[in-house]
Amino acid sequence: MYSFQFENIVSLNDKSLINNGCYLCVWYAHKIPPHIGLIIDGEYFSLKVKGKDTSIPIAEILKLIHRKEICTLLIEIKISVTRAQIITAFSQFSNAEAYKYSCLTPIADVFDLRQDVSMLADLLNSFKSKDQIGNVFGLNLISDFKGIPMYGKEEIEARLKALSKTL
Repeated sequence: MYSFQFENIVSLNDKSLINNGCYLCVWYAHKIPPHIGLIIDGEYFSLKVKGKDTSIPIAEILKLIHRKEICTLLIEIKISVTRAQIITAFSQFSNAEAYKYSCLTPIADVFDLRQDVSMLADLLNSFKSKDQIGNVFGLNLISDFKGIPMYGKEEIEARLKALSKTL
């Protein structure tokens, strides 16, 4: 069962395609819960339990995804946002923390959706309802991948707590 199902996922044959524009990066897209980050004009941003990634060149991220064969989606978001907006949103947080902030929090802030979304599927459904999803690229996807698995807030909080114990 899926919390969000994709209509068309294509391979990323030309990596230069993601050097411009805004993309939601879904790591471990087949797992519960996945991790998300945001790409703007070839730079990656993400909030994690161990801190945050800011302005990481996308080439480094793609090398990691390829080397570790991580099941990943790159979802084009057809909304005009600036690098400055993303930097401002991420500057409000030092790390993800159970019952406080998840990887979704600064991303929801970028799009002014924090009050409306609490999980990845909520964010994707918001974008879809406004026709704001463009190309969806898949990397290292499992053969029968069709969408984001169904999960709840409990799984997010449990994962954040488990990750914080490894610090």
